[in-house]
Amino acid sequence: MRRFLRRLGLGLLLVVLVVVGSGIGAVAFLTGRALPQVAGRIEVAGLGAPVEVVRDVNGVVHITADTPHNLFLAQGYVHAQERLWQMEVWRHVSYGRLSELFGPTQLRTDRFIRTLGWRAAAERNLAAMPADVRAALDAYAEGVNAYLDTRGGLLGLAFVVAGLRSGDGPGGYRPERWTPLDSMTWSKVQAWNLSGNFESEVFRLLADARLGDPALTDRLLPEAPGGSPVIVASGPATGGVRLPRSPAPAPAASVIEWSAEEQAGLIGLLAAASGPSAAAGLDAAGGLGAGHGIGSNSWVVAPSRSATGDAMLANDPHLAAMMPSIWFLNGLHCRAVTAACPFNVAGVSFPGVPAVVLGHNARIAWGATNANPDVQDLYLETIDPADPGRYLFKGESRPFETREERIRVAGAPDDVLTVRSTVHGPVLNDVEHRLRDAPVAIALRWPAIESVDRTVEAIFRVNTASDWDDFRAALSIFGGPSQNFVYADANGHIGYQLPGAIPIRAAGDRGDRPVPGADGDHEWSGLVRFEDLPTLFDPPEGLIVTANNAITEPGAGWPFLGREVDPGYRAQRALDLLAAGLADDGISVDEMATIQVDSAVLRAPLVVAGLARAEPQTDDGRLLLERIRAWDGRCPIESRGCAAYMAAEYRLLRDAFDGRLGLDLARDYVGTTMSWQALIDFLAHPDDAWRDEPATPTRETAPAVIAASLDRAASELRDAFGAPHRWTWGRMHTATFQEGSLGTSGIGPLEWYFNAGPYPAPGAAGALNAAYYRFRRAYPDPAEPEYVPVPFREVFAVTNLPSFRQVVDLGRLDEARVMITTGNAGNPFDRHYGDLVDEWLAGETIQLRFSPGAIRSGAVSTLVLAPPAP
Repeated sequence: MRRFLRRLGLGLLLVVLVVVGSGIGAVAFLTGRALPQVAGRIEVAGLGAPVEVVRDVNGVVHITADTPHNLFLAQGYVHAQERLWQMEVWRHVSYGRLSELFGPTQLRTDRFIRTLGWRAAAERNLAAMPADVRAALDAYAEGVNAYLDTRGGLLGLAFVVAGLRSGDGPGGYRPERWTPLDSMTWSKVQAWNLSGNFESEVFRLLADARLGDPALTDRLLPEAPGGSPVIVASGPATGGVRLPRSPAPAPAASVIEWSAEEQAGLIGLLAAASGPSAAAGLDAAGGLGAGHGIGSNSWVVAPSRSATGDAMLANDPHLAAMMPSIWFLNGLHCRAVTAACPFNVAGVSFPGVPAVVLGHNARIAWGATNANPDVQDLYLETIDPADPGRYLFKGESRPFETREERIRVAGAPDDVLTVRSTVHGPVLNDVEHRLRDAPVAIALRWPAIESVDRTVEAIFRVNTASDWDDFRAALSIFGGPSQNFVYADANGHIGYQLPGAIPIRAAGDRGDRPVPGADGDHEWSGLVRFEDLPTLFDPPEGLIVTANNAITEPGAGWPFLGREVDPGYRAQRALDLLAAGLADDGISVDEMATIQVDSAVLRAPLVVAGLARAEPQTDDGRLLLERIRAWDGRCPIESRGCAAYMAAEYRLLRDAFDGRLGLDLARDYVGTTMSWQALIDFLAHPDDAWRDEPATPTRETAPAVIAASLDRAASELRDAFGAPHRWTWGRMHTATFQEGSLGTSGIGPLEWYFNAGPYPAPGAAGALNAAYYRFRRAYPDPAEPEYVPVPFREVFAVTNLPSFRQVVDLGRLDEARVMITTGNAGNPFDRHYGDLVDEWLAGETIQLRFSPGAIRSGAVSTLVLAPPAP
């Protein structure tokens, strides 16, 4: 029997090894067949002449061609070589077609996207494209399709898995032909990800009902604190029609009564609004719109303030911790730069979209941070009581405009959605079943879906701009998402420009809460003229800094842009560090790169000051407070002081707001930039009635409440990480770079295959090195009852971070320094799939070569794309 069992065991082991080996072999085969050819020669239909594709040691791609058609066709081909699955997922997000790939779990997201009508808006934009930009989009699509043709359906593992999940079978999911519209529609995803205050309007609506007093809600969402830095400190320097920066004080907001079912539906809308970004891998969780961590830094330095005597630019946009990176590092070079072929540019692009989004050409460099003006308004439409198919507007009964959207769902019947619209925009109720019978229809007004947006054209014009006038002319047609653009040029000039489609509201409207739609008193009178938007050129200080902070001073004569901005700690820290460098012999490229990875948290001293009278009751609580008081305010991975502070801040925020707001609203608020400011305010006013928890019979004192929070924070650290010597920031604060679809599937082998991490990560929310996290993950999810909140040890897992860093000296373009989060490749097991992670974590950069000689000297492989032989 023992001999039999031994033989049986050996036999089973052999079977397991064969199965595992076969599985590994199959994965290796599927991975290998998707790796790009990077050397030699490939014949590509549509090319008129050979194109050279050079890759350097870091996988950075430079494409050189004779004509724009050949250049952009090659860019499409290379993007498809490296990032086809990412492009395919993004295309399905853009159109609201995720359910046909991933099944019913994505239906709510698809319904939301279809309701907003991104495809129809992109079609209008494409129809308005001038001939040269349309030709570039056509050429790019030719390149993507040429790659698909060369593959003959032999694509990577992701397409095989998608084929099995979508019902297309083991042969794999077959992508449709790429079209110019596919590239255009991606701009709507970006506009949604970085625009407006939809979420905060819904939050205010719910908080007003929960707290019973809009004034209390406003205290939760304060404007930037006094003394915070602004980007443009002076008033307008040119003539033109000027609008007041702040509208007249709004009348007291009324509290709207919503049933419990309708409140749950509104929270469901918040979840639906976060779905597109999450599905694209852009932002791993939603939350309160204006303060939920998507940020960026940038600054420009004039020659008089730089160590080299040339203008310099630094930029690091903060987006999701995704795999592969949202960005693709590439250069686009016309072999001879002429009026007929004007492109000679390097930087980062979006896979699926031609041109370079952020970077430099031979004359100028540019960067961007999110400006976040308020460009979205919700209208509460009154349904005609005599006919639910109609609504009231200016005393008239009007029919809803309707259209039907059919959504294919893998493994389930098609979903048919009837979308209703009013004069203000699409009605959102039908996205959320709990709002379908609500007494009001909630309509969204947003320029990105109601007017022609020429953002894609603007990026092409920026790519070929040669001076400040060209740059501003390009941005004058930029629609959204509105960005703070900084500029530096080879002649030593620096500048700032805000572009975008920003509405002019009726007097008294502040855009912070939904307004009645029936009376016609809250209509927009148009969009702010480009000539009236904030701008700055060669300021005497020789320095411009943007970090999502307030753009202008109140009362300075600029148009009203919105109420919700970053509190300004990152901007102030950048100004302080730059001032220190400028005080010596001018700022250098190395110093600029060092400032980008600074981990100091400037809000912390204001919070720590509020802990002065606290007396924790446990040994661990006292140790926690001791570490906070001894902390230097920085957040490297080895810091125990940062770990102590962040654990305490998290617990203070939850103890301050969970009880008042309820877990369903607190999850979208706690941890936002506005919650930091509210906490600082409440700690500074210890006798405020807010400090008393209404659910308890006795009145608590502020020191006792704070002490209890510190004790609890210390207990959470011990339970999660063990003895106090293990309470370090790197154990709490980790970054996992996740592929946004199959990498978040919950299927262990797929996640291992696609994802990288976790890694101990430096930086923190509110630091210049802003590695942000989502406290909402630690709360129950009312939209998904089966969701299990993460334990404390995962609360600080990074979701957003500096996705791209660039530092450019305009006199030394071949020495430009850049970094993306993971690597340039999108195929797992490609050597460039995650080869930059360690350098990114260490705050290092790589060289972005630019001149033909530098590109050739750095080449490790050269691929020639050639026309087919006759």
